[in-house]
Amino acid sequence: MLPLAQRGIPWEMVNSVYTQPSAPRTIGGVLDDAINLYRECLPRSWPLALAPEVALALTDIHLESSLPAYGRQDPTAILSMLRSSDFLVSMLLYFVMLLIFNLALTDHMHRIATGRPASAGQSLGVGLRLLPRAAAASLVIALATAVGTLLLIVPGIYLAGALMLTFVVMIVGDLGALQSINESYRLIQGHWWRSATIYTVATMIALAFYLILGVLAGLAATQSPGTSALVVGLHRLASVVIGTLMTMWFPAVLLSIYYDLSLRRAGSATRTPGDATTG
Repeated sequence: MLPLAQRGIPWEMVNSVYTQPSAPRTIGGVLDDAINLYRECLPRSWPLALAPEVALALTDIHLESSLPAYGRQDPTAILSMLRSSDFLVSMLLYFVMLLIFNLALTDHMHRIATGRPASAGQSLGVGLRLLPRAAAASLVIALATAVGTLLLIVPGIYLAGALMLTFVVMIVGDLGALQSINESYRLIQGHWWRSATIYTVATMIALAFYLILGVLAGLAATQSPGTSALVVGLHRLASVVIGTLMTMWFPAVLLSIYYDLSLRRAGSATRTPGDATTG
């Protein structure tokens, strides 16, 4: 019998660990799908996740270099730097780059999940095209959750969960800012606790990795001056690596939630009133 690759089956499909679900999944099933999608995309999507992490590290180095040597432990000098135009411009540029690459990464991973050709250049084009509407959606979401949090806290938390799929549906459906917000709310309505539970577990997994960074940062802070430069350098490198891995993790989770909720909504739409409901 001929090998699969010689029978016209693409090599990436031979080694595939991810299969897009055809029916609603349990909470554990959605997390399993997210892990499998993450593993599937990691060898191909990592450059799109790496770029903003490198940009963040370079921005951090640039801003630190603007502080005098003694100022790194001086709250007044740090506060002055935070108020400077250099800091504001650097953060704005980083936010724009982060938004573009996160959109591109989600598009790239969605293409892989749905078995379509995926290229970094094509996905970056999508990120650039969607940038204005994504920036508008970010502003609306930030204002809505901030107002909700200031009012009673709970509304802000609810809105943050209800709008978590905004950028996913924007990419999948090529929707505008307000349309994406409305579609995310529609999908999660009635499934808020389920979606929030999945995302909370995913966040706890990510926190375990960031805990490693915290330990490394503590080591860097306790080293003697003669060896601290090397330790700080290793900490920055670890930060970029772990940041890259986690940058890819959350789109995998959100895409998996989106696929599951889309199937649930489709099932609800075709179910007659006399049909039994499913969980």
